Amino acid sequence: MFRYKKIEGIDILNSKIPSELQSWHKFFKILELRYSMNSIDEYYCDYTNIMTLLVSDRQEQYKIELSLYNISGDFNFNMANGLGSGFAIDEFSDSGIEKIFHLYSFEQDMKYDLYCEKIRVVLL
Repeated sequence: MFRYKKIEGIDILNSKIPSELQSWHKFFKILELRYSMNSIDEYYCDYTNIMTLLVSDRQEQYKIELSLYNISGDFNFNMANGLGSGFAIDEFSDSGIEKIFHLYSFEQDMKYDLYCEKIRVVLL
C-alpha cells in the first residue's frame, strides 16, 4: 500500500512490512527526531537541510527511519506524548516541481505542513 514511485527505499518497506501496516498513520510513534540545517547531501553534493524521524508502529515491532531533504514548511506537535498519528505523504508527479513531497497531519493536536525535495526510508 506504500504506493510511491520516488521515495528511496519504499520497495523494501513493501516487501518486509505486512500489508495491514502499510499506511503512514500506522506508524504514529515518533521515537527520535533530528534536524540539521547544513548537512551535506551525497546525492546532490551540496548542503541542504535534513529532518530525520524514527517512527514505529504501536508495538514497536517495525521501525522506519524517514529522512526528508531540502524541507520547507511548519512542524509542531505535542512534546508530552511524541505521537504523530494521522500523518500522510503526497507525492507530486510533475517533474517541474522542486518540492515533490508533501508531508502533513490531519489530526487536531498535530500541526505540520512540510514540503521536501527527496525522501529516503530505511527499515530498522
